Amino acid sequence: MPFMELPRVDASELSYKQFLLEFALPGQPCIMYNCRMKSPAANAWDPQALLLRKDVDLSHEVSLTVGSLAGDAAAPPERQSTVGESLQLLADRLASPTQRTGPPVYLAAWDYVRGGSQALKEDFTVPTFFERSPAWLANHVVLGNAATDMQWLYLGEEGSGSATHVDTNASSAWLWVARGRKRWRCLHARDCEAVQALGECTADGEGLVLPDLFSDDVLERLPAGMCVYVGEQHAGEVCFNPSRCVHAVRNDAFTVSLTHNFIDATNLSAAIADAVASMRTELLPMVAELSPKRVLKTLHRSLRVSKAQLSDTLRALPSLLDHLDDVVDAAVAHELDDVHKQECAEVLHAHLHEGLRDIREVFRKTSEELVAVLELT
Repeated sequence: MPFMELPRVDASELSYKQFLLEFALPGQPCIMYNCRMKSPAANAWDPQALLLRKDVDLSHEVSLTVGSLAGDAAAPPERQSTVGESLQLLADRLASPTQRTGPPVYLAAWDYVRGGSQALKEDFTVPTFFERSPAWLANHVVLGNAATDMQWLYLGEEGSGSATHVDTNASSAWLWVARGRKRWRCLHARDCEAVQALGECTADGEGLVLPDLFSDDVLERLPAGMCVYVGEQHAGEVCFNPSRCVHAVRNDAFTVSLTHNFIDATNLSAAIADAVASMRTELLPMVAELSPKRVLKTLHRSLRVSKAQLSDTLRALPSLLDHLDDVVDAAVAHELDDVHKQECAEVLHAHLHEGLRDIREVFRKTSEELVAVLELT
């Protein structure tokens, strides 16, 4: 099947119900314009401007990608740097383009909230379609702690980009471009498992390299009939990647962008299935190999939460799906029209019922087993 253009959607004319039925629930990526979001002034997030801000923590450690694609499991290790060092390097290279040498530089996945620069959130508002989750879900450490650990800034030179990947924890993502231009190649969410089956393990067995969606022979490498969506995103536009959407991106100019991943009623069933897989293949085997105390200590450090919060969250895990009404209520709370709100709630309840039908009891039993072996009962 030939390439197809990513749908371009006028967000000002899109209702939440339409967003659910046409994009979020079926797993269709798209590019949105006219999102009516508050955004920073032109060039306000350029490297030099960010260096001068008092509310940016320049000492926070980040990874700098030089000459390879961010997230490429087969590439050499990324260079460790600080936010300040990375921004200064990009600012210097941006100021003297004729003298710029060497491969493109990419400050990818700067976790600005975790990294003490959360004041940048005052510069923008989240587009109305996204992040409609109750606070307890947005901050749930087992499901990714999206409100803290899934919010990133990206600053990259022309030629930089991200390798083919699927977003963490089966989350969905919206990406807004402040400056520059991005080229996207995406697959429909229904094709995720088929593409992951084509992945090749790295030599150390720790990573999975998916087919390069930008390769000349990508259509030959993918299963027959699979569609590759292509699109160009400009400053001010938002790209929506639904849960389990395989995608890759390239920067066609110096580009500054913001990405927030989230878990809400639209993708909770996928996130629960992902959590079950994680518990079965990672956490339970870890407990079998190590002592419960060592595992809890490891989780406390890796998740960067207090021991008390971690223990409380794990104990409550088996009952998480008892709160679906709360999740749906948060998703439709923004809708002012009562009829539309009720219609959206019915759509989401039906979606969750179907998505959780075969995994709900499995999640409860697996969670209970984890709580028991960690001796938290």
